[in-house]
Amino acid sequence: MAPLSADPSIGRLASSILTKNLRVKAGERVTIEGWPHTLPLAVALAREARHLRALPMVLYEDEAAYWDVISKGGAAVLGTAPGHEWAALAETDVYIHMWGPGDRVRLAALPPKEAGSLFKFNDAWYTAARKAGLRGLRLEMGRPYPTLATAYGVDERAWTNQLVAASLVEPTVLAGRASAVTRPLRSGKRLRITHPNGTDLTLGLAHRPVRVYDGRPTVGDRGRPFDILANLPSGAMRVSLDETVAEGTLVGNRTCYYEDGVARGPTFQFSRGKLTRARFASGGERFDQPFAKGGQGRDRPGFLAVGFNPELHDTPQLEDLEAGAVMVSVGGNRHLGGRNESPFFGWAVIAGASLAVDGQPISLPGGSDGRGRGDDR
Repeated sequence: MAPLSADPSIGRLASSILTKNLRVKAGERVTIEGWPHTLPLAVALAREARHLRALPMVLYEDEAAYWDVISKGGAAVLGTAPGHEWAALAETDVYIHMWGPGDRVRLAALPPKEAGSLFKFNDAWYTAARKAGLRGLRLEMGRPYPTLATAYGVDERAWTNQLVAASLVEPTVLAGRASAVTRPLRSGKRLRITHPNGTDLTLGLAHRPVRVYDGRPTVGDRGRPFDILANLPSGAMRVSLDETVAEGTLVGNRTCYYEDGVARGPTFQFSRGKLTRARFASGGERFDQPFAKGGQGRDRPGFLAVGFNPELHDTPQLEDLEAGAVMVSVGGNRHLGGRNESPFFGWAVIAGASLAVDGQPISLPGGSDGRGRGDDR
């Protein structure tokens, strides 16, 4: 069992999720996904839901049984849309998802065709969820797992503790931190990112909508299939970039976390709106291999993200949510209102950088431990 089972703050976390993020009301029907490694939190969520006079139901999937079916060629069965689950979904007001199966490294190692068949139900699930009009959360608390912690080179307990603390940050605090940054990014034309480590990159802004993620699902999110479930921890803003403008160099100082491993020390060089070189201190093949298949637009600016969560620091798969972190991506950005249709997504994150829009500096928040500006790690 992952260290989640012994976490003394699990009840507080469950209460915060239900009251501050999901704002659950008496009589609402709450469906919670649970796997062995997330069952303690699923149970706590069910208990707290009942304290609110809501009506919880836990859907449980066993890790060992799941892999047993796959080992015997049953991936297609697992990927079949279960009509009776869809019927329950239609009667659900609030849905809470936690990542499963726990062994994401083993999942990533499956042949692409087999892995694809496992999640063939996915589009149908979101269609049913949208039809039900539910609101929900996707909890990163389901990510920490022994094999993935080993692949990332992180301590599973420390990773879990960061997620607990970051998930408890008030949504109103995150929204407030975002407001000072979103205004200039919405109205400006040129963004410049600089850092003493050699970063000096100019990007284009195209007066596109700025999306703020504060850990609360909204009615507007229901029109975007995968945003029906908000993410927690949260705390970031994202905006698609002008696909024709990029000049200079970005030297990342945060790890790039992939599904089954990492790449470190990214350096992106741009000229005339295109990525001309991407190199990494290690793990660069994780970028290079999908980039080779990325097609038209793979080398164009994608989107910008700025993080606001003070409890995160170089956290797996949340590197762009750390307070003061800036992420620049290349490849597709249609999901954020851009024009780049490439299936490729590559990124680099820098913390402690200075930002200016049309020559005017933007103040970025630092982390709660003081590791904001100037952190070159």
